[in-house]
Amino acid sequence: MTNEDLNTTINNVKEAWKYPELFQNVSRSERWLSGAAGTYLLYKGLTSIFSHPVIALTGATIGAGLLYRGITGYCPMRDLAEQQKLDLAPDEVLVSETYIVDELG
Repeated sequence: MTNEDLNTTINNVKEAWKYPELFQNVSRSERWLSGAAGTYLLYKGLTSIFSHPVIALTGATIGAGLLYRGITGYCPMRDLAEQQKLDLAPDEVLVSETYIVDELG
C-alpha cells in the first residue's frame, strides 16, 4: 500500500462522514455481522488489556474497525479494491495478428 493509496482512503473516509448516503458500499447483513463481531472483539480486547496487552490491542483495533464498518456502512478497503479493479480495465485493445480463413470445412 503506497502513501497515495493511504491518502485516498483517508480522504474517502472524510467524505463518507460528510455524505454517508453516497458512500455506503456494505450490505445490510454485512453491517449487522460487522457490528456484532466488532462489538465483541472490542469488548474482549478492552477487558483483557492487562493480561495479554498485544493480543488485546490487536483485537480492540480490529473490533473498532469492524464496528466503524457496521455503523457507517462504508468499508474503505472495499472502496480501494473497487477503485483498483476499475484501474485494471483496458482502455484499448491492440491487434497484432490477423488470420483470414478462406474455407470453413
